[in-house]
Amino acid sequence: MKIKCAIFDLDGTIAQTNELIFETFNYISKKYTGKTFTPQEIASEFFGPPEEGGIKKLLELYGNDKTRIEELVKVATQEFYSYYEANHHKAKEYKGIRNLLSFLKNAGLKLAIFTGKGRITTSITLRKLDLEKFFDIVVTGDDVKQHKPSGEGIKKILEILNLSPDEAILIGDATSDVKAGREANVKVISALWDSLTKEKVLEMKPDIIVHSIDELKEVLNDLIFKNEENK
Repeated sequence: MKIKCAIFDLDGTIAQTNELIFETFNYISKKYTGKTFTPQEIASEFFGPPEEGGIKKLLELYGNDKTRIEELVKVATQEFYSYYEANHHKAKEYKGIRNLLSFLKNAGLKLAIFTGKGRITTSITLRKLDLEKFFDIVVTGDDVKQHKPSGEGIKKILEILNLSPDEAILIGDATSDVKAGREANVKVISALWDSLTKEKVLEMKPDIIVHSIDELKEVLNDLIFKNEENK
C-alpha cells in the first residue's frame, strides 16, 4: 500500500521540549508539595494523561492540602500553562525537522500529530515554533478517552482521513509510541535522537529505527517513492 500519512509524536520527536516540561512540572511540584523529581520519575510516575491528570496525581500523592484537591488542580494546571508558555524560548524544533515536514508535504502526504500532552500545551508549542501550518490533523491527550500507549488517537486519525493502517506510518521516540502503533496495526519508526527510554525502545524491536532526522528522511523517501515505483 502507498504511504499516504505520516503521524508524528511531538515532544522528543519534532520539538526539543522535554527539559521545559520537566522544569515546568517541578516548578508546580515544588510550589504545591515542596518536592522535585528527576526526569525519569516524572516520566514514569506522572506522564500518560495530559498535564491536568499528572498534576492531580501529584497533589493526591504529595499535596499538603488534601481537602481542596479539585480546586488546587485547576489553579495549578493554569499555572503550568502560564509557566510553560512564558519559558518556551528554552525549547526548539530539532534541526532539520522543518525541512523534513516540507519534503513530506510536497510529496503529497497528509501529516498528523498524535501526542499525549494536552491541547493547550500542544497549541503553545506548535504556535511558538511556527509549525501549525504543516499538520492536517492534531490529536492530543485531551481528544481521546484512552491515552498513550493506547492506539485510539491513531485510529481516530485514520478514520478522519479514511485511510487503512497500511497507508500510514507512526514516528515517535517512546515505548508508548511503539505500543500505540502496534495496537492500531500501523508500522512504527522509532526516532531515537532524543529518546528518554532508548534502551527500552530498542528492546521492543520497532519496525524501523532511526538515529537522526537525515536518516528518517532517507527512510521515508524510500517508503514513499519505492511504493510509487511499484504501483
